[in-house]
This record gives sequence, C-alpha cells and structure tokens, in this order.
Amino acid sequence: MADYNYNAPNLASILANLASLSSQSQPPPRQPATIEESVVSNYSQSQAVPVAQGQIRPTRTQTPPYVPPEHDHYHQIWQQQLNRASQAPQVPEPVPAPARKIVDPATIIEWSAGLRCVMKTVAVHENVLNDIRRMMKTQHEHEEQWFNGRVELIKRQASRAEGQKKLDEVMRAVGGALSSAPSINTVEEMARELETFDMKVYRAQLEMTRQMTSKLQEFGVPFFGTKSELVRTRIQGEGDREASTQDKGTIDETELVKLQRRMLTILEDLCSD
Repeated sequence: MADYNYNAPNLASILANLASLSSQSQPPPRQPATIEESVVSNYSQSQAVPVAQGQIRPTRTQTPPYVPPEHDHYHQIWQQQLNRASQAPQVPEPVPAPARKIVDPATIIEWSAGLRCVMKTVAVHENVLNDIRRMMKTQHEHEEQWFNGRVELIKRQASRAEGQKKLDEVMRAVGGALSSAPSINTVEEMARELETFDMKVYRAQLEMTRQMTSKLQEFGVPFFGTKSELVRTRIQGEGDREASTQDKGTIDETELVKLQRRMLTILEDLCSD
C-alpha cells in the first residue's frame, strides 16, 4: 500500500499543471472595436476578392458612399439655384410704342393743322428747306427774265415808232411817197404785240406753278395737292355765303388759294433764316 502511494501521481499537482497550461495557451481577451474600425473592416472584407495563384488581381472599383435620399433632394435644389444664378439675366423685350397716327397733308384744310404739319416736316427733313430755296430761286430768276423782257419789248416798240416817225418826216421833206403798207408801229399793233408777249408769260407761269405745286406736294406741304373731293367749286355770284351742312369737311377754291399764299409766305420766312 505504501508502494502504490509512492508511484501514483499526485492529483493536485496534475490539476495545477493543467490549469497553468490552459492559461498560457488562451489568447488575451480582445478589446471591443470602435464604430469607425468596424465600418472600415466591413468595407475591406466586402471588397476582398479571392485570387487564384498565377492570376492577375483585377483593378478594384470602389462603390460610391451611400447618400441619404433627403441629402440628394437638397443637393438637386442647390444645383438648380446655382444653374439659374450662372445664367445670363433675361432682358425683357421692350414693349413697342403705339404707332402714331400719320396725317396725310393732302387731307388738311385748316390753317392751324397745316402749320403744325409743315413745321414737323421741315424739322425732320432738313433737305426740304434746301430744295424749296432752290425752287424759289429759280422762280425769282424766271420772273425777273419775264419782267425785263416786257420792258425791253416796250422800249423796242417806242424806238420803232420814233424811227418810223423820223422816216416819214424825211420822205415828206424830199417829196417822196409814204408807204401804204400797214404799219406795225401803230398803237393797236403795239398793244397786240404786247398782249401776245403777256400770254406767253402767263402760260409759262402756269407751267411753273404746276411744277412747284407738284414739288411742294412731294415735300408734304399742306394745301398743295389737296384732294379734289375736299375742294368745292364756288358758284358764280354766290358770294361769301356760310358753308352748309353738306359743305362741312370741304374747302372753297378761293379759301384754298389764300391758304396757299399764307403757306408760301411761311416757307419764304423759313428759307430766309
């Protein structure tokens, strides 16, 4: 019995040795990982791809980070505002002004309206006054030529009459016979000759007046080229009667001529400035 106790291992010693070995082989307790380390570890494990030996590892593409839906909505709104701010400002189209009513000078039959019209015309078109100046200069030159021609004709008639008188006196002195042919130096013949000249001048004046009226109408001067339906013909012997209801909106020929003369006076004053 004594030999058995000597050879049997000590139970307490064996248990102590096992306990020490168990404590040495067990790893130390792991500290709990932080939230950031957990996220990184999970993301790394999800990206890990097993590669067989001898193969080339493919290029790893990273998955974009997750964006919450509400953040994406705010990002879209911010992007829209940024785009609007970067665009050029929209300039509103100008509203066209209402077109002014254009008055036809050929329909004006009142002096005040005609005066306003001609003042606007010469203010807008400066060349109109220059053209009117040249036209009036030509008119004055023609009138001067006609006047001088008439004076010269009268002088020639007087000279012919004086010469014929002297010739008759000489013929009587020498006892010669006087000419029986009708003389062109009688008062009647000279008056007829002068009348013929005046008729030529009158026709030339009518032609010049017609051309001037046409020009003034082209320039937009009232009372020249007035529409015929607005001009009423004066009846012989009616005098200065008041216009009837049916005559309203028309003008008498005599009154129109007066307005033309007043307008020519205004144009001469404007051209002389």
